[in-house]
Amino acid sequence: MGKKKDRRLELLSLIPENAKKILDVGCGCAGLSAQLRKEGREIVGVERDRSAYEKAKEKIDKVFLANAEEFELPYPKGYFDCIIYADVLDCFKDPSTVLKMHKIYLKDGGLMIASMANIRYYKVIIRLIFGGTWDYTDGGILWKEHLRFFTLINIIELFRGAGFSMSEIKRNIVAARVFKFLNFVLLGSLKDFITYQYYIKAKKDKEELLAPLRRRPIYKF
Repeated sequence: MGKKKDRRLELLSLIPENAKKILDVGCGCAGLSAQLRKEGREIVGVERDRSAYEKAKEKIDKVFLANAEEFELPYPKGYFDCIIYADVLDCFKDPSTVLKMHKIYLKDGGLMIASMANIRYYKVIIRLIFGGTWDYTDGGILWKEHLRFFTLINIIELFRGAGFSMSEIKRNIVAARVFKFLNFVLLGSLKDFITYQYYIKAKKDKEELLAPLRRRPIYKF
């Protein structure tokens, strides 16, 4: 069985060096943000859990104790170079509205960085088909805090619909050796099923894009 990659390292690799003002939505205890703060960047966080908030405010410039879906940030339009959503978009009632709401605080050409679970993961499918279960857990893809579930197509449409173009997508491949071998033999055709999590870099577009309604192809990702 493969190991899950450290999402913090994956997300950090997507954040450009010239991003100096960063908003971390659902920052938790600021474990990720603290690394960026050490590099001299201005880091602002939003966290709804009080315990995590108390720890985060000791590590980064500013943290707001609030529900990110309802909180209006006290910053001017286009203030941030980059906004991070580390495993939180799945937890919002309406992720699309959140992206559009926060988009105004992002400069033109600014980046949204996110990590999102893949509901098309083979273990979820196997348990559903052969076990007949959809059991929520204390973590992972079926985490009990998840309100929304996404496949790669849904992720791309989510960001496109909110006015972002996809710059880069990385995969956290987690699978038994036999499935990795089958994916190799089948020329990568199983890659969506052995992807545990996606890491997304999306760029703010000036005009809002509409997700396709009929054909839903995925090209380079």
